[in-house]
Formats: sequence, C-alpha cells, structure tokens
Amino acid sequence: MFAELKALVALAETGSMERAASDLYLTPSAFTRRIQRLEDELGVVLLDRHFKPPKLTQAGFEVLEKSRSILSSLSELKASTSGNTAPVGPFRLGISHAVAQPDISEVIIGLGRQFPLLQPSICNDISCQLLARLHRGELDGAIVVLPVDTVLPQDLEGVTLSLEPMRLVQARTAAHRKSRCAEFYRRNWVLNPAGCLVREELKTRIERLGAALMVAAELHNPDLQLSLIAGNVGVGMLRASILRTHSLRTRLSIIEHPNFNISIRIAFFRARHLGMRELVAVELQQRLVKHFGGAS
Repeated sequence: MFAELKALVALAETGSMERAASDLYLTPSAFTRRIQRLEDELGVVLLDRHFKPPKLTQAGFEVLEKSRSILSSLSELKASTSGNTAPVGPFRLGISHAVAQPDISEVIIGLGRQFPLLQPSICNDISCQLLARLHRGELDGAIVVLPVDTVLPQDLEGVTLSLEPMRLVQARTAAHRKSRCAEFYRRNWVLNPAGCLVREELKTRIERLGAALMVAAELHNPDLQLSLIAGNVGVGMLRASILRTHSLRTRLSIIEHPNFNISIRIAFFRARHLGMRELVAVELQQRLVKHFGGAS
C-alpha cells in the first residue's frame, strides 16, 4: 500500500494525473491502477471522476491527510535506522543495586551530552532481574554484578568491566572476641536483600559448614550496611573497592577465611538488534570500560 499512498499524495501535490504519473515514473494507466487499488483496499471513493481532472472527495481529503502522516513516519523510521542521524528517543538502562553509586552518574551525564536527543530511562534492580528484562526486550542495556564463576548469557552482547574481590567484614570491636570469630558465619548478617547472587553464594557456603544463614538486616545501601556492621549488628560482605576508601574503614576489620573467598564480575550487557540505539549502547560500553578500568 506504500506505493498507492505515494500516488495519492503525488496527485494532490501536482493536481494532474499525468504530472503525478510522470513524477513517479509511471504510465498514466499504471498510475490510475494504483489509485483504483487504494480505493478497493480502503473501500471508499477517493476521486470524483465527474471532473476533469478528477477532484478529491471528502473521503479522499481525509485519506490524503493520513497518507502524508504515514509517509512522513516511514521516512523518519528509515532515516533513524540508516546510521546517518543522531539517535533520538528513549534508551533504557538498568543498573544493579550493587554498583548504583554516585560516581556512575558521570558516565550517564557524559553520554547525554554526546547524544542530546536521547531520553535516558534508568532503573535499579537486582542483577538476575535486569538480565531477565534484557531477554524480554524491556531494557536496552544493563550493568550487572555476578559471581565470577557464573555462566554468562550467550544471547546478549556483553563485556566484563571489572573483576573484584569481596571482603568479609565485622566491627573492629568484635575482632577481639576470638571464640565468636572462629565461627563468625553463625552470627547475624547484614546483606543485600534476597535475589542478590552473592548473597545466594554466601548462603550455600554457610550451609555447607553446617549452619543456617541468619540475616539481621537486608539493605541495598552499602553505607547503611557498613554503619550497622561497624555498630556490631552483624557481619557482612562488601566490594573491596568500597572498603578501601570508606570513612568507616577504621572501625572495621576484615575476616580471612578460605571458604569465603568470593569475587564478582561487574559486566555490561546490551540487547541485540538495537537499531539506532546500538550506537548509544556501544558508546556507553566504552565509557563504562574506561570508568571501571580507572576505578580498579
């Protein structure tokens, strides 16, 4: 129907069947057949043929207006996928709670400066949910945190941004209670909420040692987690990079235990077949590699 709509618009713009046919490189009879096919397809009379040249009927004017809108939209769609225009519209990014720190805003703000017509749509969630949303086509990209030995999804484009050890920590005052330190895993824990893959790995390892995971606090905010740990509410596990610079580090001590050597993979995944958003996703990936490379 695309060719038939173009014929109707050409007729309205030239005011002549012959000139419209010439503009479209058609014979007059071929042009007439296109108009007739459009009338048959829509079930309305578009031209009043009592006049010479034929004039648009009221239905013809209504179809003409909609035809112009459709053709304009198709032209915009073609331009947007040609790679010659700046990306426009929403870019849906998911960020794992574990890496949703203020410094990552610099990456997003810089991306917005490069693509001023972009409309970022950003959300937080646990990594497994972000990956599920990527698979369902609800996100264009996601920054996730996974245990290093997790099998990576093969149907998504992705890159590892950083490999980082996790550290078991407790209040420095608790470090003097030797009897409790030996079996620290039987104490209360300050952890991310259920669904966190690192928490699930911890739970598995604690159960292997014959204990149950006892959770005193379930929080995504690492600052609040560390405040509670420093106050001896429980033990916890956090990224080494956070502990190195955190203001509470002097009130904490690291627990060394061979059964709890856990490292994480911070990775960026993007959906396939993003069209014009592919350019944005690739640029974001490059910025994230630089950001986390510099951080590590």
